[in-house]
Amino acid sequence: MSSEDDSITPQRNIEAQSAFASTLVNHDDVEKAQPSKYDVQSEREHKSLFGLKIATPDSHAGTDAVFAAKAQLLNQALLDVGMGKYQWFLFLMTGVGWFLDSFWVMSFLVIAPSASNEAQFFFSGNNEDYLFISLFVGLTVGGTLWPMMSDVLGRKWIFTSTIVLMGMGGLVGAGMPSFTGLSVVGFVVGFAVAGNKSVDAIILLESLPASHQYLVAIQGVFWGLGQLVASAVGWAFIELYTCGTGPGEKSGAFSVKRAHTGSSSSSSSSSSSSSSSSSASCHYVSNKGWRYVWWTLGCITLFLYLCRFAFAFFETPKFLLARRRDAEATQLVKDIAQHNNRQTWITEASFARIDSIIDGTEDELRTKSRTKSLFSSTGTVGTLCLTLLWSIMGLTFILYKTYVSNYLYQHSGVMEVTSTTVNTPYLYSRYVYVAICSIPGPLLAAFSMEVKGIGRKFTGAGIAILTGLFMLVSTVSKSPNALLAFECILSFLYFAQLATLTIITIEIFPTPTRGFCLGYMGFFWGVFGMIACIITTFDSTTVAGGGPLWFCGAIWIVMAGAWVALPETQARAAA
Repeated sequence: MSSEDDSITPQRNIEAQSAFASTLVNHDDVEKAQPSKYDVQSEREHKSLFGLKIATPDSHAGTDAVFAAKAQLLNQALLDVGMGKYQWFLFLMTGVGWFLDSFWVMSFLVIAPSASNEAQFFFSGNNEDYLFISLFVGLTVGGTLWPMMSDVLGRKWIFTSTIVLMGMGGLVGAGMPSFTGLSVVGFVVGFAVAGNKSVDAIILLESLPASHQYLVAIQGVFWGLGQLVASAVGWAFIELYTCGTGPGEKSGAFSVKRAHTGSSSSSSSSSSSSSSSSSASCHYVSNKGWRYVWWTLGCITLFLYLCRFAFAFFETPKFLLARRRDAEATQLVKDIAQHNNRQTWITEASFARIDSIIDGTEDELRTKSRTKSLFSSTGTVGTLCLTLLWSIMGLTFILYKTYVSNYLYQHSGVMEVTSTTVNTPYLYSRYVYVAICSIPGPLLAAFSMEVKGIGRKFTGAGIAILTGLFMLVSTVSKSPNALLAFECILSFLYFAQLATLTIITIEIFPTPTRGFCLGYMGFFWGVFGMIACIITTFDSTTVAGGGPLWFCGAIWIVMAGAWVALPETQARAAA
């Protein structure tokens, strides 16, 4: 295929515009039963949250002229129908998907110490890091394959499959008799979690009017809620039904934790010997807490999955359009309008007119490789910057959390807060505080990105700079509580950054290749997260003068430049 396929010829681009314009002004396409009042409303200007005029482009880099013209027509129809009951229920349902993703990932942090300490697993030493490695292998594979499959199989089917897999994986994992088996289940859960998170964002975006696309970022609030629930459930069960993981811990059923007192150095050594000694007698019967956590989360997941059948859940109209199922896309828009107690002017004839105006030779553009679409959607520089942002997102926060504790312990004598150095209430209260702080991050980011002159990329750039600065400044912490304050701030910034990065990624790429492009980014996020887990597993005690910390902080400040290099998608309908 020639390089000319990467651009739409000016003549045909004009024809596509003319075709779309004719569908708007030709009232023969408007349903006859439609009241005249609606004709006037369909021609009004649509504005964003803070009054910016919404653009519905008739062309989009990375896709063909036929789909771009049809997507413009569909975006206009969705804007005219407006935000209604169907989209709000969809927002809630996909938000529940993000909630499930977050609390399953958090559950690994909750159960890892007590699960790896169980004598029945026949391992010596601390093996919990291997559970996280298996999780990230699953996140990498799932974050790559599920979104790519959604371009072929559809968004609806992927959404359903991943939630069921999460719930069943949790129930099976809770009964695993070996640590190796638990790690395999950890891979399966991670595989489902990564796919569900990506596809949920796609489903919501492709069903929203362009004036409400910022809701994809607001969904990040559910991430914090998921962490909060997982921490609370874990606290309740592990407090009562766990043996041999805390300082001064007594091995045995239903052991009660004792408050930790004493110096950081003595507590570290004594807790290590206590943990190792208790591990030999910490058997299944006295260590069911982590199993109860996963059984509970598995039941919650399957219950929420069943609740989804109370809601009429359709395929996304843009996916149907990308698959050339124009009649189904038209009917779906009518169904959405009906659910919202409104009407729509769109008909199948409107799409057919575009097919008749743009001749059949344009079909060659539909066979353009997905890789070419990936790079043409944002340009080579934009794609590389976006890839770098996802990679750094996966790498730095894991490195930071491990090395900041090591650094502060070596340089300031600040006690390392782990399951073997502090009691359960203290540890889990920290989890709860950090989870609460993460909730407002996506909310503030969503409103910031809608402000004129700021947008997605400057919101991301500002958060990146703040992230880097707070990572660097946190090295002056003189106590565990001071470090907790920085952890709360960075949790706020992390989820704000993740929400902003998610929305700009799915808005930039067009529907026909959106899943493939998001899978490409998910691969780099997962791989670099896995690399960070491997580094911290085999070299977690190396402080190197705080080198990893300086790297994490500095690279985020530099990443502000990568954000600025991205194309802006504010007040622009996604194709």
